[in-house]
Amino acid sequence: MNGLRGREPDEAAFRKLFEGEEAVGLAVLDTEGRIRFANAALGRLCGAGPGPDPSRPAAALFTAQTAGGVAETVRAALAGPPAPPAVLARLADAALPADAQVEVACRPLRGEAGALLRVTDVTARLRMQAQMEEGARLQSVGRLAGGVAHDFNNLLAAISGAAEAALAREPDLATAEDLRQILDSAGRGARLVKQLLAFASRQALAPRVMPLAAAVEAMAPLLRRLLGGRHLLALDLPPAPGPLVRVDGSQLDQVLLNLSVNARDAMPAGGSIRIGVEALALPAERAEPGGVVPAGEWVVLTVEDSGRGIAPADLPRIFEPFFTTRRTEGGTGLGLSTVIGILRQSGGHVTVASRLGEGTAFRLWFPAVAEAAEAAPAAPPPAPAAVAAGAARRVLLVEDEVPLRRLTTHALKAAGHEVCEAEDAEAALEAVAGGFAPEVLVSDVTMPGEMDGIALADALRAEWPGLSVVLVSGYAERAVGDGVAARGYTFLEKPFRMAALLGAVGGSSS
Repeated sequence: MNGLRGREPDEAAFRKLFEGEEAVGLAVLDTEGRIRFANAALGRLCGAGPGPDPSRPAAALFTAQTAGGVAETVRAALAGPPAPPAVLARLADAALPADAQVEVACRPLRGEAGALLRVTDVTARLRMQAQMEEGARLQSVGRLAGGVAHDFNNLLAAISGAAEAALAREPDLATAEDLRQILDSAGRGARLVKQLLAFASRQALAPRVMPLAAAVEAMAPLLRRLLGGRHLLALDLPPAPGPLVRVDGSQLDQVLLNLSVNARDAMPAGGSIRIGVEALALPAERAEPGGVVPAGEWVVLTVEDSGRGIAPADLPRIFEPFFTTRRTEGGTGLGLSTVIGILRQSGGHVTVASRLGEGTAFRLWFPAVAEAAEAAPAAPPPAPAAVAAGAARRVLLVEDEVPLRRLTTHALKAAGHEVCEAEDAEAALEAVAGGFAPEVLVSDVTMPGEMDGIALADALRAEWPGLSVVLVSGYAERAVGDGVAARGYTFLEKPFRMAALLGAVGGSSS
Protein backbone atom coordinates (compact mmCIF):
# COMPACT_ATOMS: atom_id res chain seq x y z
CA MET A 1 0.00 0.00 0.00
CA ASN A 2 1.74 3.18 -1.24
CA GLY A 3 0.48 5.39 1.59
CA LEU A 4 2.02 3.04 4.16
CA ARG A 5 5.59 3.04 2.77
CA GLY A 6 8.01 3.72 5.54
CA ARG A 7 5.49 2.39 8.05
CA GLU A 8 6.02 -1.33 7.54
CA PRO A 9 5.00 -2.28 11.13
CA ASP A 10 1.62 -0.54 10.60
CA GLU A 11 1.14 -2.28 7.28
CA ALA A 12 2.05 -5.64 8.78
CA ALA A 13 -0.48 -5.13 11.60
CA PHE A 14 -3.12 -4.13 9.08
CA ARG A 15 -2.42 -7.19 6.95
CA LYS A 16 -2.59 -9.46 9.99
CA LEU A 17 -5.96 -8.09 11.05
CA PHE A 18 -7.19 -8.07 7.44
CA GLU A 19 -6.34 -11.70 6.78
CA GLY A 20 -7.32 -12.83 10.27
CA GLU A 21 -10.95 -11.73 9.84
CA GLU A 22 -12.86 -14.98 9.23
CA ALA A 23 -16.51 -13.94 9.45
CA VAL A 24 -16.54 -10.76 7.35
CA GLY A 25 -15.38 -10.46 3.75
CA LEU A 26 -12.95 -7.57 3.21
CA ALA A 27 -11.47 -6.02 0.08
CA VAL A 28 -9.31 -2.96 -0.53
CA LEU A 29 -10.48 -1.04 -3.62
CA ASP A 30 -8.60 1.34 -5.88
CA THR A 31 -9.88 4.74 -6.96
CA GLU A 32 -11.94 3.11 -9.74
CA GLY A 33 -13.73 0.72 -7.41
CA ARG A 34 -11.69 -2.27 -8.54
CA ILE A 35 -10.37 -4.89 -6.13
CA ARG A 36 -6.70 -4.58 -5.21
CA PHE A 37 -6.68 -7.49 -2.76
CA ALA A 38 -9.21 -9.33 -0.59
CA ASN A 39 -9.18 -11.65 2.39
CA ALA A 40 -10.01 -15.35 2.28
CA ALA A 41 -13.39 -14.81 3.98
CA LEU A 42 -14.66 -12.81 1.00
CA GLY A 43 -13.65 -15.61 -1.35
CA ARG A 44 -15.59 -18.10 0.75
CA LEU A 45 -18.66 -15.86 0.75
CA CYS A 46 -18.56 -15.56 -3.04
CA GLY A 47 -18.72 -19.36 -3.36
CA ALA A 48 -19.27 -20.50 -6.93
CA GLY A 49 -19.92 -16.95 -8.16
CA PRO A 50 -17.37 -14.43 -9.42
CA GLY A 51 -14.47 -14.31 -6.96
CA PRO A 52 -12.64 -11.24 -5.59
CA ASP A 53 -9.90 -11.33 -8.20
CA PRO A 54 -7.53 -8.34 -8.49
CA SER A 55 -8.73 -5.63 -10.90
CA ARG A 56 -12.32 -6.99 -10.84
CA PRO A 57 -14.93 -4.27 -10.09
CA ALA A 58 -16.39 -4.81 -6.63
CA ALA A 59 -19.93 -4.55 -7.99
CA ALA A 60 -19.25 -7.57 -10.24
CA LEU A 61 -19.41 -9.87 -7.21
CA PHE A 62 -23.16 -9.26 -6.90
CA THR A 63 -26.29 -10.09 -8.85
CA ALA A 64 -27.45 -7.75 -11.58
CA GLN A 65 -30.43 -6.72 -9.44
CA THR A 66 -28.26 -5.55 -6.53
CA ALA A 67 -24.96 -4.59 -8.20
CA GLY A 68 -26.21 -1.07 -8.91
CA GLY A 69 -26.75 -0.33 -5.22
CA VAL A 70 -23.28 -1.65 -4.39
CA ALA A 71 -21.66 0.42 -7.15
CA GLU A 72 -23.37 3.56 -5.83
CA THR A 73 -22.14 2.82 -2.30
CA VAL A 74 -18.58 2.37 -3.60
CA ARG A 75 -18.74 5.63 -5.57
CA ALA A 76 -19.97 7.51 -2.50
CA ALA A 77 -17.17 6.08 -0.35
CA LEU A 78 -14.51 6.97 -2.92
CA ALA A 79 -15.84 10.53 -3.07
CA GLY A 80 -14.71 10.97 0.54
CA PRO A 81 -16.13 11.13 4.03
CA PRO A 82 -18.63 10.62 5.45
CA ALA A 83 -19.01 6.89 4.73
CA PRO A 84 -22.31 6.04 2.99
CA PRO A 85 -24.87 3.81 4.73
CA ALA A 86 -24.63 0.06 4.22
CA VAL A 87 -26.88 -1.64 1.67
CA LEU A 88 -28.34 -5.13 1.37
CA ALA A 89 -27.26 -7.14 -1.66
CA ARG A 90 -27.05 -10.68 -2.99
CA LEU A 91 -23.83 -12.35 -4.13
CA ALA A 92 -23.83 -13.74 -7.66
CA ASP A 93 -23.65 -17.41 -6.64
CA ALA A 94 -26.58 -19.30 -8.17
CA ALA A 95 -26.25 -22.04 -5.55
CA LEU A 96 -27.13 -19.70 -2.66
CA PRO A 97 -30.54 -20.08 -0.97
CA ALA A 98 -33.28 -17.87 -2.32
CA ASP A 99 -33.29 -15.69 0.80
CA ALA A 100 -29.50 -15.32 1.12
CA GLN A 101 -28.42 -11.71 1.60
CA VAL A 102 -25.29 -9.82 2.58
CA GLU A 103 -24.79 -6.37 4.04
CA VAL A 104 -22.30 -4.30 2.07
CA ALA A 105 -20.52 -1.36 3.69
CA CYS A 106 -17.78 0.80 2.17
CA ARG A 107 -15.69 3.61 3.65
CA PRO A 108 -12.72 5.66 2.48
CA LEU A 109 -9.24 4.46 3.36
CA ARG A 110 -7.27 6.55 5.81
CA GLY A 111 -4.08 8.10 4.55
CA GLU A 112 -4.43 7.11 0.89
CA ALA A 113 -6.87 7.01 -1.99
CA GLY A 114 -9.25 4.07 -2.24
CA ALA A 115 -11.87 2.39 -0.08
CA LEU A 116 -12.37 -0.60 2.21
CA LEU A 117 -15.28 -2.89 1.31
CA ARG A 118 -16.96 -4.99 4.05
CA VAL A 119 -19.33 -7.84 3.12
CA THR A 120 -21.25 -9.49 6.00
CA ASP A 121 -23.58 -12.46 5.62
CA VAL A 122 -26.85 -11.41 7.34
CA THR A 123 -29.01 -14.27 6.06
CA ALA A 124 -29.42 -15.94 9.47
CA ARG A 125 -30.14 -12.65 11.22
CA LEU A 126 -32.79 -11.65 8.68
CA ARG A 127 -34.34 -15.11 8.82
CA MET A 128 -34.57 -14.93 12.58
CA GLN A 129 -36.07 -11.45 12.44
CA ALA A 130 -38.62 -12.57 9.85
CA GLN A 131 -39.53 -15.64 11.89
CA MET A 132 -39.96 -13.60 15.05
CA GLU A 133 -42.25 -11.22 13.19
CA GLU A 134 -44.14 -14.17 11.71
CA GLY A 135 -44.42 -15.77 15.14
CA ALA A 136 -45.81 -12.56 16.62
CA ARG A 137 -48.30 -12.29 13.77
CA LEU A 138 -49.46 -15.88 14.22
CA GLN A 139 -49.84 -15.30 17.95
CA SER A 140 -52.07 -12.31 17.22
CA VAL A 141 -54.13 -14.38 14.80
CA GLY A 142 -54.25 -17.15 17.42
CA ARG A 143 -55.59 -14.79 20.08
CA LEU A 144 -58.21 -13.59 17.62
CA ALA A 145 -59.14 -17.16 16.68
CA GLY A 146 -59.39 -18.11 20.36
CA GLY A 147 -61.69 -15.17 21.06
CA VAL A 148 -63.87 -15.98 18.07
CA ALA A 149 -64.04 -19.64 19.12
CA HIS A 150 -65.04 -18.70 22.67
CA ASP A 151 -67.84 -16.42 21.48
CA PHE A 152 -68.97 -18.96 18.90
CA ASN A 153 -69.17 -21.63 21.59
CA ASN A 154 -71.45 -19.35 23.58
CA LEU A 155 -73.74 -19.06 20.56
CA LEU A 156 -73.68 -22.81 19.97
CA ALA A 157 -74.52 -23.41 23.64
CA ALA A 158 -77.57 -21.15 23.32
CA ILE A 159 -78.66 -22.83 20.08
CA SER A 160 -78.31 -26.37 21.41
CA GLY A 161 -79.92 -25.38 24.71
CA ALA A 162 -82.95 -23.94 22.94
CA ALA A 163 -83.25 -27.04 20.75
CA GLU A 164 -83.07 -29.30 23.82
CA ALA A 165 -85.71 -27.25 25.61
CA ALA A 166 -88.01 -27.48 22.59
CA LEU A 167 -87.46 -31.24 22.34
CA ALA A 168 -88.35 -31.62 26.02
CA ARG A 169 -91.84 -30.26 25.22
CA GLU A 170 -92.42 -33.34 23.03
CA PRO A 171 -93.28 -31.66 19.71
CA ASP A 172 -94.68 -33.47 16.69
CA LEU A 173 -92.40 -35.87 14.81
CA ALA A 174 -91.48 -33.45 12.01
CA THR A 175 -90.55 -30.68 14.45
CA ALA A 176 -88.61 -33.10 16.61
CA GLU A 177 -86.60 -34.21 13.57
CA ASP A 178 -85.79 -30.58 12.73
CA LEU A 179 -84.67 -29.96 16.30
CA ARG A 180 -82.42 -33.01 16.26
CA GLN A 181 -80.90 -31.69 13.03
CA ILE A 182 -80.19 -28.40 14.82
CA LEU A 183 -78.49 -30.29 17.64
CA ASP A 184 -76.42 -32.30 15.14
CA SER A 185 -75.36 -29.12 13.32
CA ALA A 186 -74.43 -27.50 16.63
CA GLY A 187 -72.27 -30.53 17.39
CA ARG A 188 -70.46 -30.23 14.07
CA GLY A 189 -69.96 -26.54 14.75
CA ALA A 190 -68.44 -27.42 18.11
CA ARG A 191 -65.96 -29.76 16.40
CA LEU A 192 -64.99 -26.94 14.04
CA VAL A 193 -64.46 -24.66 17.01
CA LYS A 194 -62.16 -27.27 18.59
CA GLN A 195 -59.87 -26.92 15.55
CA LEU A 196 -59.79 -23.16 16.04
CA LEU A 197 -58.99 -23.67 19.72
CA ALA A 198 -56.18 -26.02 18.71
CA PHE A 199 -54.62 -23.27 16.61
CA ALA A 200 -55.06 -20.83 19.50
CA SER A 201 -53.39 -23.39 21.85
CA ARG A 202 -56.49 -23.40 24.04
CA GLN A 203 -57.70 -26.96 23.80
CA ALA A 204 -57.56 -29.70 26.39
CA LEU A 205 -54.63 -32.12 26.05
CA ALA A 206 -53.81 -35.34 27.91
CA PRO A 207 -50.04 -35.63 27.34
CA ARG A 208 -47.98 -38.67 28.30
CA VAL A 209 -44.41 -39.78 27.70
CA MET A 210 -44.05 -42.12 24.72
CA PRO A 211 -41.49 -43.22 22.11
CA LEU A 212 -42.27 -41.01 19.11
CA ALA A 213 -41.10 -43.63 16.60
CA ALA A 214 -43.43 -46.27 18.07
CA ALA A 215 -46.38 -43.87 17.80
CA VAL A 216 -45.57 -43.23 14.13
CA GLU A 217 -45.20 -46.96 13.42
CA ALA A 218 -48.55 -47.67 15.06
CA MET A 219 -50.23 -45.13 12.75
CA ALA A 220 -48.53 -46.43 9.58
CA PRO A 221 -51.19 -49.06 8.63
CA LEU A 222 -53.98 -46.48 8.85
CA LEU A 223 -51.93 -43.94 6.88
CA ARG A 224 -51.21 -46.47 4.12
CA ARG A 225 -54.92 -47.23 3.75
CA LEU A 226 -55.64 -43.52 3.69
CA LEU A 227 -52.99 -42.77 1.06
CA GLY A 228 -53.99 -45.54 -1.34
CA GLY A 229 -51.96 -47.54 -3.82
CA ARG A 230 -50.53 -44.63 -5.81
CA HIS A 231 -48.65 -43.17 -2.84
CA LEU A 232 -45.69 -44.92 -1.25
CA LEU A 233 -45.20 -44.38 2.48
CA ALA A 234 -41.60 -44.86 3.67
CA LEU A 235 -40.69 -44.85 7.36
CA ASP A 236 -37.24 -43.74 8.51
CA LEU A 237 -37.30 -44.60 12.21
CA PRO A 238 -34.57 -45.24 14.79
CA PRO A 239 -34.27 -48.64 16.50
CA ALA A 240 -36.79 -49.27 19.26
CA PRO A 241 -37.59 -47.75 21.63
CA GLY A 242 -36.13 -44.53 20.24
CA PRO A 243 -36.26 -41.04 21.75
CA LEU A 244 -39.11 -40.09 24.08
CA VAL A 245 -41.48 -37.12 23.90
CA ARG A 246 -44.39 -35.89 25.99
CA VAL A 247 -47.45 -35.48 23.78
CA ASP A 248 -51.16 -36.20 23.62
CA GLY A 249 -51.35 -39.44 21.61
CA SER A 250 -54.67 -38.66 19.93
CA GLN A 251 -53.46 -35.19 18.94
CA LEU A 252 -50.25 -36.68 17.53
CA ASP A 253 -52.38 -39.01 15.42
CA GLN A 254 -54.32 -35.97 14.19
CA VAL A 255 -51.08 -34.22 13.25
CA LEU A 256 -49.88 -37.23 11.26
CA LEU A 257 -53.23 -37.56 9.50
CA ASN A 258 -53.37 -33.86 8.57
CA LEU A 259 -49.82 -33.77 7.20
CA SER A 260 -50.21 -37.08 5.34
CA VAL A 261 -53.46 -35.96 3.70
CA ASN A 262 -51.82 -32.69 2.65
CA ALA A 263 -48.89 -34.63 1.19
CA ARG A 264 -51.24 -36.96 -0.69
CA ASP A 265 -53.23 -34.04 -2.11
CA ALA A 266 -49.99 -32.40 -3.28
CA MET A 267 -49.31 -35.48 -5.46
CA PRO A 268 -52.56 -36.20 -7.35
CA ALA A 269 -50.72 -38.48 -9.79
CA GLY A 270 -48.98 -40.40 -7.01
CA GLY A 271 -45.62 -40.11 -5.34
CA SER A 272 -43.66 -40.89 -2.19
CA ILE A 273 -44.06 -39.72 1.39
CA ARG A 274 -41.30 -40.13 3.95
CA ILE A 275 -41.93 -39.96 7.69
CA GLY A 276 -38.77 -39.87 9.76
CA VAL A 277 -37.85 -39.51 13.44
CA GLU A 278 -34.45 -38.39 14.75
CA ALA A 279 -32.95 -36.94 17.91
CA LEU A 280 -31.11 -33.63 17.49
CA ALA A 281 -29.08 -31.59 19.96
CA LEU A 282 -28.86 -27.90 19.06
CA PRO A 283 -25.97 -26.10 20.78
CA ALA A 284 -27.46 -22.76 19.68
CA GLU A 285 -30.82 -21.62 18.37
CA ARG A 286 -31.44 -22.43 14.74
CA ALA A 287 -33.39 -20.34 12.26
CA GLU A 288 -35.22 -22.56 9.79
CA PRO A 289 -37.90 -21.69 7.22
CA GLY A 290 -41.08 -21.34 9.23
CA GLY A 291 -39.61 -20.81 12.69
CA VAL A 292 -36.68 -20.30 15.05
CA VAL A 293 -35.89 -23.36 17.19
CA PRO A 294 -34.17 -22.66 20.54
CA ALA A 295 -31.07 -24.50 21.66
CA GLY A 296 -31.66 -27.78 23.46
CA GLU A 297 -32.42 -31.46 23.04
CA TRP A 298 -35.11 -32.14 20.43
CA VAL A 299 -36.87 -35.05 18.78
CA VAL A 300 -37.74 -34.17 15.19
CA LEU A 301 -40.59 -35.71 13.23
CA THR A 302 -40.27 -35.08 9.48
CA VAL A 303 -43.09 -35.53 6.97
CA GLU A 304 -41.72 -35.05 3.46
CA ASP A 305 -43.38 -35.43 0.08
CA SER A 306 -42.25 -35.24 -3.55
CA GLY A 307 -45.23 -33.19 -4.68
CA ARG A 308 -45.81 -29.87 -6.35
CA GLY A 309 -44.48 -27.75 -3.47
CA ILE A 310 -45.82 -24.53 -2.02
CA ALA A 311 -45.60 -21.21 -3.82
CA PRO A 312 -43.24 -18.76 -2.06
CA ALA A 313 -46.07 -16.21 -1.82
CA ASP A 314 -48.28 -18.73 0.00
CA LEU A 315 -45.63 -20.15 2.35
CA PRO A 316 -45.87 -17.40 5.03
CA ARG A 317 -49.66 -17.91 5.31
CA ILE A 318 -50.07 -21.68 5.38
CA PHE A 319 -50.57 -21.84 9.16
CA GLU A 320 -53.30 -19.20 9.22
CA PRO A 321 -56.75 -20.61 10.03
CA PHE A 322 -59.01 -20.83 6.95
CA PHE A 323 -56.17 -20.13 4.51
CA THR A 324 -56.15 -22.81 1.82
CA THR A 325 -55.02 -23.14 -1.78
CA ARG A 326 -57.57 -25.95 -2.30
CA ARG A 327 -60.81 -24.09 -1.64
CA THR A 328 -62.45 -25.56 -4.75
CA GLU A 329 -61.36 -29.06 -3.70
CA GLY A 330 -63.01 -28.85 -0.30
CA GLY A 331 -60.06 -27.62 1.78
CA THR A 332 -61.06 -25.88 5.02
CA GLY A 333 -57.71 -24.29 5.81
CA LEU A 334 -57.71 -25.66 9.37
CA GLY A 335 -55.41 -28.67 9.00
CA LEU A 336 -52.06 -26.90 9.33
CA SER A 337 -53.37 -24.38 11.87
CA THR A 338 -54.36 -27.37 14.01
CA VAL A 339 -50.86 -28.85 13.60
CA ILE A 340 -49.05 -25.72 14.75
CA GLY A 341 -51.47 -25.24 17.65
CA ILE A 342 -50.89 -28.78 18.92
CA LEU A 343 -47.10 -28.40 18.65
CA ARG A 344 -47.12 -25.08 20.48
CA GLN A 345 -49.21 -26.55 23.29
CA SER A 346 -46.75 -29.44 23.49
CA GLY A 347 -43.82 -27.02 23.83
CA GLY A 348 -42.62 -27.67 20.28
CA HIS A 349 -42.11 -25.89 16.98
CA VAL A 350 -42.94 -26.43 13.31
CA THR A 351 -40.63 -25.55 10.42
CA VAL A 352 -41.24 -26.08 6.73
CA ALA A 353 -39.13 -26.08 3.58
CA SER A 354 -40.63 -26.25 0.11
CA ARG A 355 -39.57 -25.87 -3.53
CA LEU A 356 -42.03 -25.66 -6.38
CA GLY A 357 -42.07 -28.88 -8.35
CA GLU A 358 -39.78 -30.66 -5.89
CA GLY A 359 -41.85 -31.18 -2.76
CA THR A 360 -42.37 -30.04 0.82
CA ALA A 361 -40.90 -31.12 4.14
CA PHE A 362 -42.53 -30.34 7.49
CA ARG A 363 -40.28 -30.74 10.54
CA LEU A 364 -42.00 -31.02 13.92
CA TRP A 365 -39.72 -30.30 16.86
CA PHE A 366 -40.71 -31.95 20.17
CA PRO A 367 -38.72 -31.33 23.37
CA ALA A 368 -36.82 -34.50 24.22
CA VAL A 369 -37.82 -36.21 27.47
CA ALA A 370 -35.50 -38.13 29.77
CA GLU A 371 -36.26 -41.82 30.20
CA ALA A 372 -36.98 -41.42 33.94
CA ALA A 373 -40.54 -42.33 34.83
CA GLU A 374 -42.89 -39.46 35.48
CA ALA A 375 -44.14 -38.94 38.99
CA ALA A 376 -47.78 -39.76 39.46
CA PRO A 377 -49.91 -36.60 39.64
CA ALA A 378 -51.18 -35.62 43.05
CA ALA A 379 -54.73 -36.69 43.67
CA PRO A 380 -57.21 -33.80 43.72
CA PRO A 381 -59.04 -33.07 46.95
CA PRO A 382 -62.38 -34.83 47.30
CA ALA A 383 -65.25 -32.98 45.70
CA PRO A 384 -68.31 -32.11 47.81
CA ALA A 385 -70.67 -35.02 48.18
CA ALA A 386 -73.09 -35.40 45.29
CA VAL A 387 -76.72 -34.70 45.92
CA ALA A 388 -79.28 -37.26 44.83
CA ALA A 389 -80.91 -36.65 41.46
CA GLY A 390 -84.09 -34.66 41.77
CA ALA A 391 -83.12 -32.95 45.06
CA ALA A 392 -83.91 -29.25 44.94
CA ARG A 393 -80.88 -26.99 45.44
CA ARG A 394 -80.25 -23.27 45.61
CA VAL A 395 -78.24 -22.44 42.50
CA LEU A 396 -76.36 -19.21 41.89
CA LEU A 397 -76.14 -18.92 38.08
CA VAL A 398 -73.56 -16.46 36.74
CA GLU A 399 -73.58 -16.05 32.93
CA ASP A 400 -73.15 -12.86 30.91
CA GLU A 401 -74.76 -14.28 27.72
CA VAL A 402 -78.45 -13.40 28.20
CA PRO A 403 -79.99 -16.10 25.92
CA LEU A 404 -77.87 -18.85 27.47
CA ARG A 405 -78.58 -17.59 30.99
CA ARG A 406 -82.31 -17.61 30.28
CA LEU A 407 -82.24 -21.14 28.85
CA THR A 408 -80.11 -22.48 31.70
CA THR A 409 -82.40 -20.88 34.28
CA HIS A 410 -85.41 -22.49 32.64
CA ALA A 411 -83.76 -25.93 32.64
CA LEU A 412 -82.67 -25.64 36.27
CA LYS A 413 -86.09 -24.46 37.45
CA ALA A 414 -87.81 -27.21 35.47
CA ALA A 415 -85.62 -29.69 37.39
CA GLY A 416 -86.91 -28.23 40.66
CA HIS A 417 -84.02 -25.97 41.63
CA GLU A 418 -84.21 -22.46 43.06
CA VAL A 419 -82.17 -20.15 40.82
CA CYS A 420 -80.65 -16.74 41.43
CA GLU A 421 -79.31 -15.15 38.22
CA ALA A 422 -76.33 -12.79 37.90
CA GLU A 423 -74.64 -11.36 34.84
CA ASP A 424 -71.14 -11.14 36.36
CA ALA A 425 -69.16 -11.87 39.51
CA GLU A 426 -69.88 -8.49 41.07
CA ALA A 427 -73.65 -8.96 40.68
CA ALA A 428 -73.32 -12.47 42.12
CA LEU A 429 -71.57 -11.16 45.23
CA GLU A 430 -74.27 -8.52 45.63
CA ALA A 431 -76.93 -11.24 45.51
CA VAL A 432 -75.09 -13.22 48.18
CA ALA A 433 -74.70 -10.09 50.32
CA GLY A 434 -78.45 -9.54 49.91
CA GLY A 435 -79.22 -12.86 51.58
CA PHE A 436 -79.08 -15.59 48.89
CA ALA A 437 -77.12 -18.54 50.29
CA PRO A 438 -76.15 -20.83 47.38
CA GLU A 439 -75.61 -24.56 47.58
CA VAL A 440 -74.31 -24.71 44.01
CA LEU A 441 -72.44 -22.15 41.93
CA VAL A 442 -72.77 -22.44 38.15
CA SER A 443 -70.53 -19.83 36.57
CA ASP A 444 -68.92 -18.98 33.27
CA VAL A 445 -65.17 -18.60 33.65
CA THR A 446 -64.64 -15.63 31.33
CA MET A 447 -66.91 -12.72 32.17
CA PRO A 448 -66.86 -8.91 32.05
CA GLY A 449 -65.54 -7.19 35.14
CA GLU A 450 -62.44 -7.62 37.26
CA MET A 451 -63.28 -11.07 38.71
CA ASP A 452 -63.54 -14.25 36.66
CA GLY A 453 -65.47 -17.40 37.52
CA ILE A 454 -62.54 -19.15 39.23
CA ALA A 455 -61.89 -16.19 41.54
CA LEU A 456 -65.61 -15.97 42.33
CA ALA A 457 -65.73 -19.68 43.17
CA ASP A 458 -62.68 -19.35 45.42
CA ALA A 459 -64.25 -16.40 47.26
CA LEU A 460 -67.58 -18.19 47.82
CA ARG A 461 -65.88 -21.44 48.85
CA ALA A 462 -64.03 -19.52 51.55
CA GLU A 463 -67.42 -18.65 53.07
CA TRP A 464 -69.21 -21.94 52.26
CA PRO A 465 -66.60 -24.76 52.19
CA GLY A 466 -69.24 -27.28 51.11
CA LEU A 467 -70.34 -25.25 48.09
CA SER A 468 -70.57 -27.29 44.87
CA VAL A 469 -68.95 -25.48 41.94
CA VAL A 470 -69.68 -26.04 38.24
CA LEU A 471 -67.54 -23.91 35.90
CA VAL A 472 -68.38 -23.58 32.20
CA SER A 473 -66.37 -21.99 29.40
CA GLY A 474 -66.06 -21.67 25.67
CA TYR A 475 -62.38 -22.48 26.19
CA ALA A 476 -61.10 -25.90 27.19
CA GLU A 477 -60.27 -26.56 30.85
CA ARG A 478 -56.50 -26.34 30.26
CA ALA A 479 -56.90 -22.84 28.85
CA VAL A 480 -59.00 -21.32 31.63
CA GLY A 481 -56.37 -21.73 34.33
CA ASP A 482 -54.50 -24.22 36.44
CA GLY A 483 -56.04 -26.02 39.36
CA VAL A 484 -59.70 -26.32 38.32
CA ALA A 485 -59.76 -30.08 38.94
CA ALA A 486 -57.38 -29.77 41.90
CA ARG A 487 -59.89 -27.49 43.62
CA GLY A 488 -62.60 -30.10 43.24
CA TYR A 489 -64.56 -27.97 40.76
CA THR A 490 -66.57 -29.56 37.95
CA PHE A 491 -65.83 -28.24 34.47
CA LEU A 492 -68.10 -28.27 31.40
CA GLU A 493 -66.89 -27.10 28.03
CA LYS A 494 -69.37 -25.16 25.91
CA PRO A 495 -71.49 -26.09 24.11
CA PHE A 496 -72.70 -28.58 26.70
CA ARG A 497 -75.93 -30.51 26.83
CA MET A 498 -78.39 -29.37 29.49
CA ALA A 499 -78.57 -32.97 30.71
CA ALA A 500 -74.86 -32.80 31.52
CA LEU A 501 -75.32 -29.56 33.44
CA LEU A 502 -78.27 -30.94 35.41
CA GLY A 503 -76.22 -34.02 36.26
CA ALA A 504 -73.37 -31.82 37.50
CA VAL A 505 -75.75 -29.74 39.62
CA GLY A 506 -77.43 -32.83 41.04
CA GLY A 507 -80.77 -32.45 39.35
CA SER A 508 -82.76 -34.67 37.09
CA SER A 509 -82.86 -34.48 33.33
CA SER A 510 -86.24 -36.12 33.17
